[in-house]
Amino acid sequence: MEQRTEKQNQGKVSALDDPRLGRVSTKKVGQGNRHKARELILQALYQSDISGDNIQNAVEQLCKENAGGRADMVYFKRVATGTWSRLAELDQWIAKASTNWATDRISTIDRNILRQGIYELLAEPELPSRVIINEAIELSKRYGGKGSRSFVNGIMDHLAGKIRV
Repeated sequence: MEQRTEKQNQGKVSALDDPRLGRVSTKKVGQGNRHKARELILQALYQSDISGDNIQNAVEQLCKENAGGRADMVYFKRVATGTWSRLAELDQWIAKASTNWATDRISTIDRNILRQGIYELLAEPELPSRVIINEAIELSKRYGGKGSRSFVNGIMDHLAGKIRV
């Protein structure tokens, strides 16, 4: 096998040396994809909401099923359990923003997307509001019904203006 000398390596640039890619290396070991984590959070919230069971069971089950996957599991656990622990408060925010809709009339999927998004607005101040809103919209497009996207967008946009002043 040929070994390169210092002289041979001069002028060669690695992709890792590119300053535009510097943020890639700042990713913490074990940190994964937050979009995938948000999908898992929605699954855990939905499962717990439907079954009436504690969120811990859903979190443990989803952690086992997604071990070694792409999701940021630390973020998943933190936001899923944090959201569940503040359901009453989050439902009050939803009720204030949806004047013509009782919280129990909102579809289970939409209600849990909103809970998750509102929790992120309240508890994850380092995340830009637009990112949180866009992620909620993406979840509603993928998992919600026909009018979910518009409904979730309207509620999240309205609440972002009240929460993040």
